[in-house]
Amino acid sequence: MVKCSSCGLDVPDNLENCPNCGNNLVKSELDNNNDSEDLKCSHCGANLSEDESFCPSCGEPVKIQIDATLKCEECGSELHDNTLFCSVCGAKVNQVNKVNKKNCPNCGVELDGNETFCNECGTNVFTGKKQKQELISHKSFAEKINLNVLIKPSIISLVVALILSFIGLLIGFSWLSFIIAIILSAGFFGASIDNESNAIVFGLIVGLILGILETPLVEFTYGAFVAGFYEGFFGGHLILIVILGVVMAYVSNIYLKETILELTDNFKGML
Repeated sequence: MVKCSSCGLDVPDNLENCPNCGNNLVKSELDNNNDSEDLKCSHCGANLSEDESFCPSCGEPVKIQIDATLKCEECGSELHDNTLFCSVCGAKVNQVNKVNKKNCPNCGVELDGNETFCNECGTNVFTGKKQKQELISHKSFAEKINLNVLIKPSIISLVVALILSFIGLLIGFSWLSFIIAIILSAGFFGASIDNESNAIVFGLIVGLILGILETPLVEFTYGAFVAGFYEGFFGGHLILIVILGVVMAYVSNIYLKETILELTDNFKGML
């Protein structure tokens, strides 16, 4: 005998349709078998129907398999999405508390649901972008250059270089005044630049302007006659000053950044 899934009548096995309601018994039995395969007892493995609360074979309470990605923070029970209160302990559910695993979009490492940045490469798992320092290191030379951040340090460094050059000329250092001035100014202020590409451009700007102003500064200090003699005897040092400015700014930015910034902070703390 077969029980009709539509009206519940016991029907002989040799009939394909229910004599009471006309339900196709073969199709219904296949559907029931498929449903039973989808839901099994977690204790004994017996097939279950969706409306059963206890396993008919062993009496174990039926545990509904939840595809949710949410757990109660208080008792750890699995919850459905959009659940507001835990059905076990009654605690309010934090919908942000996702426990599903996901992979980093950059390196593929498995991450917990609560992580924003990958522990391996620092990539933001939601935007796919790396943290600022990581992004800077992977940019090309031209992409790292930002002239807006170079204006202020370039002006300050150039003013300091001109003052040092003027002092050096007054005490008789001659052309060495400009060499010493560019080394000290570009080396010191180059450490504060945000990256090495900007530091190179910074050194180029300061060195170029100081080299152009070399002879006019001599003329301002000693007059046109001495400036003419200076230029004829010593010549210009534009290329040398530019090279020293670039080299010192780059070296300072790469190797002396922490030391110089620490000295600057200590000096500010004394004021």
